Amino acid sequence: MTSYRVMIVDDEAIFRTGLTHLHDWSKEGIEVVAQAANGMEALELIDKVHPHVVITDIMMPIMDGIDLVKNLRKHHPSIKIIILSSYSEFELVREVFKYGVDDYLLKPKVTAEELVTLIHNSCEPSAIQRTQVVPLLKEPAIIIGQWFEQEDHLSEEDKQQLNSYLPSSQFTMLVTSTAGLQSLTNNSQYELEQFILDKCYEQFHTISYVSIFTKHHIAIIINHEPEEELDLKSIMIQFVKKVNERYSQLKFLHSNTVFSIDLLKEKYTLLQELQSKVIYFSSRSMMLENEIKQNPIVVAFEHEPFVNALKWLTINQAKEHFDQYFMEVKKTQALDEYSLKRFIQHIIYTVMSNLEHLKLPFTEQSSEKLIWFKKIDLATTIDELEEIMTLFMQMVQDQFNEHNEHNEVNLLNQIIDHIHANYDQDISLSELADKFHMNYSYLSWYFKHRTNENLTAYINKLRIEKAKELLKYNDETISQISMKIGFSEHNYFSKVFKKFTGMTPVEYRNSHSK
Repeated sequence: MTSYRVMIVDDEAIFRTGLTHLHDWSKEGIEVVAQAANGMEALELIDKVHPHVVITDIMMPIMDGIDLVKNLRKHHPSIKIIILSSYSEFELVREVFKYGVDDYLLKPKVTAEELVTLIHNSCEPSAIQRTQVVPLLKEPAIIIGQWFEQEDHLSEEDKQQLNSYLPSSQFTMLVTSTAGLQSLTNNSQYELEQFILDKCYEQFHTISYVSIFTKHHIAIIINHEPEEELDLKSIMIQFVKKVNERYSQLKFLHSNTVFSIDLLKEKYTLLQELQSKVIYFSSRSMMLENEIKQNPIVVAFEHEPFVNALKWLTINQAKEHFDQYFMEVKKTQALDEYSLKRFIQHIIYTVMSNLEHLKLPFTEQSSEKLIWFKKIDLATTIDELEEIMTLFMQMVQDQFNEHNEHNEVNLLNQIIDHIHANYDQDISLSELADKFHMNYSYLSWYFKHRTNENLTAYINKLRIEKAKELLKYNDETISQISMKIGFSEHNYFSKVFKKFTGMTPVEYRNSHSK
């Protein structure tokens, strides 16, 4: 059997290793002779390992797949090249085919059988060199993806191809935005696509469907008959549930029924726009298209009364004015996500600017504004935004109260003094919040912000330090000591003690006994 030497080039170590061990390649007359993390590494290895075939990704650091292909075609024209791509890279695939590659393979669909076939076909002397982009058009996902992102109309050839692949009379679409996935980089993009494809197959394998991956969106187009519609709803709910088990940030929009392939792009564009309103559905993972209010009446925020309230230092009045408008926006979905977040950031800027002359702590730190702005940018629901503004306005009110009352005693010191004086009591966040007239969430944030330490952890650490003294110099039982320092359950005390010291109370006492 003829043996073919193969090099794998991909910046994702997990993918390179996975591909290498995907199959017993030696049984197929294939030997993986090298791996490289980018085009530059590959070129350094070429003359050492002399591969017959290079399997390469496109998007890589230092030297990408396009430049690697150009170099190989110039200096090593006999080497066969197979391109790996994701659904969202079809334009790059189109470009790289111009420089002469032998075949391509969609990353999310890599199988040992298909890869063996591609390697053998590309290396056979009679193999037809695939230097055109035509093969790409045989993937319905590529046709629709390119149409959605770039083309105005489908060609008749593409339409016929899609009609044969999606023969039923009705279409339903699920669309979600991936913009909220902050950590979506490198191999996580591939992992997301593979995960979605797996879940699509699990749920929709009995009907025709196409999965589309663009730069910031995922669209699942489901082709079905009218009598399948009822069952389809429950299947889609199950699909979204499965996806959210891993990607809880993804919120899907469920389209109205579409009755023609020609109308799919129009529907996709609409759902893209409506995605900016899913922020209003805090507890939901799938919304119906009709639930999103389209073209609502936008009532402008009255800035003058708000600014006047700040100038007159009536902070509560300013907060009430903002809260009233925010509740109206929440009810009417008047602002899209971008506009809503920019509005809230502008409110924070306005508050800080108008109270700057008071030299309150939050106006004195240049980074404070950026911290709050970042929190707003990262929020994914209307409830998160509401909580952020509650915390912010509570902070403003508290700092203003301290300033206004000319209270020289630092609030933090008051809290710490109270904890030290009452650590042996049933002290809790809610009790502290009530005593110092603070919001429960704000108190927790305030303490962590000022001390860089969790409030509950601080209380427990203080109690454990007291316990260590008692264990060394006191003959009381563990249960008595736990009660003495504020723990009602000695088992829980032992657990916390070991967490802080690495020993149980008994072990600690024994280690310090004379």
